[in-house]
Amino acid sequence: MIYAETIQDLVFRLPVVRGYAKFVEYVVEERSLQNTVERPHVYGLYVGVVKVVGLAIFLLVVMLMLAKFIALFVAFGLILSGLVAIIGLWVVITMFEKSVAYITDRRVVRFEAATPFATNTRSLAWDQVAKIKTFPRNVLMKMLMVGTVTVHSGSTYVHTHEQTRENVYTNDDLELENVYYYKDLGNYLDKLLYMYKTKPEELAQMRPFVPKPVGQRY
Repeated sequence: MIYAETIQDLVFRLPVVRGYAKFVEYVVEERSLQNTVERPHVYGLYVGVVKVVGLAIFLLVVMLMLAKFIALFVAFGLILSGLVAIIGLWVVITMFEKSVAYITDRRVVRFEAATPFATNTRSLAWDQVAKIKTFPRNVLMKMLMVGTVTVHSGSTYVHTHEQTRENVYTNDDLELENVYYYKDLGNYLDKLLYMYKTKPEELAQMRPFVPKPVGQRY
């Protein structure tokens, strides 16, 4: 198993991020600490699909109710709900496939789809990281061991004046949504942060994080 590879090899091997050639120019010297890219758990996709299907069914029911007064609403409802389902599912699936993140010996990088046609890039270097936080969004996600990993930036809270001790919030944190074994990934990132501060030369030799039960990862 390969535990480290160049970011250039990693990025151009993935169809979803082949368009980020300019970004790769700045990180060709970095080493990936994962043999696979961290992708959101399929739970997030299921939630999106349920919302789209639910909306399509709701629109169809409304149109059928209106059809009691105007028969034309039956055909209109079928067409409208069908379009909502098809377009909505395409949007949800496309955005899910484009959302990826990976860890290097210098930073945590996340590609998150804002729309099916635009992907936002967020990067946080280890020297900017203050702490790691993990939490589930709800009880069901906690039972499925799926949650959010937040990489807090040291610039999240900025003192504006020493005397008043006022803080200004800046949205510099990096969030990884729908992470499988989110607590374990949080512990893994905590260890990387500690090594960066104490033994940075050994950081690139770390094994990758594998989202499997303890004892079955390597």
